[in-house]
Amino acid sequence: MHDRTVVAGLVLALSAAPANGQAIRQLEGHKAPVSAVAFRPDGQRMISASHDHTLKVWDVARGKVLRTLKGHKAKVLALAYSADGKALASAGLDGTLRTWSAATGKCTARLETRERGIQGIAFTPDGRALAACGESGAVEVWDLPTGKLARTLKASPSPLYALALSPDGHKLAVGGQDGAVRLYALPSGKLLDTLTGHRDPIYSLAFAPDGAGLLSGSGDRTVRRWEVHTGKSMATLAGHAEAVYQVGFSADGRRLVSAGTDGQVIVWDSDTGAPLHRHRFPGKTLCAAFTPDGRQVGTGTGGSLCYLLELPKRIR
Repeated sequence: MHDRTVVAGLVLALSAAPANGQAIRQLEGHKAPVSAVAFRPDGQRMISASHDHTLKVWDVARGKVLRTLKGHKAKVLALAYSADGKALASAGLDGTLRTWSAATGKCTARLETRERGIQGIAFTPDGRALAACGESGAVEVWDLPTGKLARTLKASPSPLYALALSPDGHKLAVGGQDGAVRLYALPSGKLLDTLTGHRDPIYSLAFAPDGAGLLSGSGDRTVRRWEVHTGKSMATLAGHAEAVYQVGFSADGRRLVSAGTDGQVIVWDSDTGAPLHRHRFPGKTLCAAFTPDGRQVGTGTGGSLCYLLELPKRIR
């Protein structure tokens, strides 16, 4: 089973600080590695998932924990906000998918899956279904109003570590141990394309805001950008010295972010693929995401800390 258990130091070295001096805020609260972060669509809240079995909801402006969500019995590896920001979902190694009210922090559903290691989840755009992938190579799609498993798609012959849904909800991308990205049509489950080029497992996938592009991050230390309708690799971004665990787009699609176990968080120009800014941790970064306004990047580390990194004005 692929397990992102790592150890990292707790001191951050910043390669270049923005002029206002508010470069980094350190968020303390978790007691084990932080495996995923996500921002509410309005940017006021960040949620983090950890190997300490909990999720934490942070006030972005103050950098304070508002609540801790408990219920999982093992490491939490994946989380997601619904498009309207009203619901959260989480999953990990305990074989359950959980949904939560973003307003109250109460668990609204506990879904028993057939997977023991779920590492990718995503809401459909309407928030009525949740897709999850795991160690068996299958994708489960759950109907949330009824709490029923709507379908199971055997998407890969090997374990899956990453899943993404296109903004219109019509395409599903999965990747994992065999290094291939597979694109499926929803709801039919038809295989549309298999994208090859990575030499090692794929740990993260993200669709562009317009649905035309797709990012993949791999153990081969690269980020690839794909053209969805042709399946062609449009660019290979090399800058990490170790595995890339997280990739993502800014809300306007102009910037990309990647986080790697070499301790780097890199912001890239989406059009040219040029690296625009780097932050280096002394340990390992396991996840990163832009705030909706693109001014900051939230990260999680193997040393149990989250950070909010304010980006220089020149690259926002």
